[in-house]
Amino acid sequence: MIHNIAEERKKRNRQESPLSNSIGDEELLRLISQVEESALIHAPGGLKEEIFFQLGAERQRRQKRQLLSYRAKVLVGMAAALAVLILVPADRTGETDASQMSMFGRLYGEAEESEVWEQELLDRQRDIDRTWERYRKGQERVGVTKHYVEIITDKLTDYEDWED
Repeated sequence: MIHNIAEERKKRNRQESPLSNSIGDEELLRLISQVEESALIHAPGGLKEEIFFQLGAERQRRQKRQLLSYRAKVLVGMAAALAVLILVPADRTGETDASQMSMFGRLYGEAEESEVWEQELLDRQRDIDRTWERYRKGQERVGVTKHYVEIITDKLTDYEDWED
């Protein structure tokens, strides 16, 4: 419906156009012959170089923006990696050496707080291990179920001469 409205507007504009009524056929032919005989209008001399210069400048700006964006992404990634390295202990068993304990003591003020934090980390790791074990057992059950379905499908396809 919108498309039809746009077409109707175009038709109405063509009909109401002042140029269609003002130029006759003879005048139009005379204008065409005059344009063919006389020299066409040429572009200014430095237009081509100016356009290429502007395109090159725009390309350089775009490349600089892309480089800046890439550098910012790398910087944020490095900062996140350093934060993870500093805040997460490398030892997953919960036993930390003296340098890590002193670092935790400096970060949290007291050794007791770091011990609580380490205990919470160990509890979280145990939860993750339990969840992983449940997932692995579930995947084994899925494999066994698929195997039983394949056996049943094979047996059913072996009896092709069954009657419905």
